[in-house]
Amino acid sequence: MNKLLDPPLRYFSIYLGAVSAIEIAHLTVWSLLFCPMLAGMAGLARRYSRQRSWGLLAAICVSLAVGMNVSYQAMAGAIPAVRSVRFDAQLLALDRLLIGETPSVWLEQWISPPLTELMSACYLLLMPLLLVSLLRYFFRRRELLGEFYTGLFAVYGLGFLGYLLVPAAGPWLAYPELFNVKFSGGAVTAFNQAMVEQGSNKVDVWPSLHVAVTLYILGFAGRHHRLEFWVLLLPILGLWIATFYLRYHYFVDVLSGLALAGFGLYEARRHADHPAINPSKKDTYANAV
Repeated sequence: MNKLLDPPLRYFSIYLGAVSAIEIAHLTVWSLLFCPMLAGMAGLARRYSRQRSWGLLAAICVSLAVGMNVSYQAMAGAIPAVRSVRFDAQLLALDRLLIGETPSVWLEQWISPPLTELMSACYLLLMPLLLVSLLRYFFRRRELLGEFYTGLFAVYGLGFLGYLLVPAAGPWLAYPELFNVKFSGGAVTAFNQAMVEQGSNKVDVWPSLHVAVTLYILGFAGRHHRLEFWVLLLPILGLWIATFYLRYHYFVDVLSGLALAGFGLYEARRHADHPAINPSKKDTYANAV
């Protein structure tokens, strides 16, 4: 089981272990989902520790991608089964303490149908960007597969732990009375609203994974794909503004997401610099330790 603490499984396994233990303690049916997921990853980790190969690494990465999607959807039922409290009041209070008011309220004066269309398009960018990023290293630049997934699932593992420990719904659901202007727009706005209303698990606020994941992908591009970094920079900045504009996140959510992305990039670099991955880094790694 200690092999679950090796990259790229480390932080997602910690999340799965925590949620499995809590669901077992509360005798919920959700333990029947999370415990087998954890056991399956443990089996892959054990095999990979005995015979390192690209195929087994790819299997681990596929299991992480599937586990991430299944876990996110399951949270809609699994977290309320063990955590009835919501922390929107505390997050809003922190915003007001730090900057006077949550940014969604400030941005209401700028709402217009064209801007809402643009912000909705930016917010939707995460899904295609994440899908392409999850798939690309299986087919190109395979030497980056472990590095990319190590950092990404550090972000997802710790982010999902945040959802478990500090579940919240966001300003749009928790505090509709703060807003006087309703959104209007075109097809993109309608599609984004439908995606959020039907796809959100209603506990996915702190930290903002929309911000953390996109900053991680942007930072990884800056390290390995410089042209792509400049192409993505403005749309991703638009996405971060959209989290406020569309009333999905508090300021502290975004701040935490930025910090989480930085940690994910650090973990990716540590993985790449490990002597087992890159023998040329052996002396550097030894000195750092």
